[in-house]
Amino acid sequence: MNVFVTGATGVLGTSVARMLIDIGHHVRALARNAGAESRLRDAGLEPVQASLFDPASLLAALRGCDAVLHLATRIPPPNRSTVRGAWEENDKIRSEGTRNLVDAALECGVSTLLYPSIVYVYADGGSNWLEAPTAGTKPSRITRSTLQAESEVERFNQAGNRGIVLRMGGFYGPSAPSTLQLLRYARRYGIAMLVGRPTAYQPLIWVDDAAVAVVDALSKAPAGTYDIVDDEPLQKRELAESLARAVGRKRVFRPPVILFRFLAGKDAMFLTRSQRVSNRRFKEETGWSPTVPDGRVGLQLLTILP
Repeated sequence: MNVFVTGATGVLGTSVARMLIDIGHHVRALARNAGAESRLRDAGLEPVQASLFDPASLLAALRGCDAVLHLATRIPPPNRSTVRGAWEENDKIRSEGTRNLVDAALECGVSTLLYPSIVYVYADGGSNWLEAPTAGTKPSRITRSTLQAESEVERFNQAGNRGIVLRMGGFYGPSAPSTLQLLRYARRYGIAMLVGRPTAYQPLIWVDDAAVAVVDALSKAPAGTYDIVDDEPLQKRELAESLARAVGRKRVFRPPVILFRFLAGKDAMFLTRSQRVSNRRFKEETGWSPTVPDGRVGLQLLTILP
């Protein structure tokens, strides 16, 4: 299969591209500059200089492709996430970039398009299980653009093609910068940015398990929206206890919600919701199952990995 990938040098894209190459797919990857082109070629991919905001370049890049994986993001680092305008490029990639990709994919006769969204679009569900598709999502300024991207995938479906949305839990693992920061703050300062009610559930997914889910969806999943999370999302207090054990502390301090709102702003308050998200539908459709079943196992595993 000829697969076009955006974001092939990112946290998720690097693992996905490697897996696709290993099982025999030809991977064509978007390269924004000469440096990215060199890295992609060294990884065994075919780099194509194009821009998500240049429709003509996308048409040239997608000709002859069977599938498109839109994995590109531009998430600001934590120290800039509250800066006004820090999310603009990421929002543009999700909204305008996805729209341009769908237009090009439709014109080039691409049959499959996959987009990894985020489970944080769900409303607070308390202890109830949540799964896609579901009504009642409450987008914030930060999550609104990913719902716009999902609507573009639906447009691709309505044209008679196979569009797949994978709503991902929060990435964690040794290749995720956010995880390394979480461990560093907990180890040095005894602080854990796990904000919300102690009994609120937080959906996570090990990065390599997320990558396998993308590859499995490409070959097995019918059109639709699915959730990619650990088998059992843990409560905030359970994650904090597991994190403390992982870094050798008796406990870690979780900032109160009111302080988090003051520091991060109201648009980040979706991170305080309770979201007990289920991966049931995706497992039933594809046979996929995470190798890291929950945060207890994952955080402990991080302490023994090189």
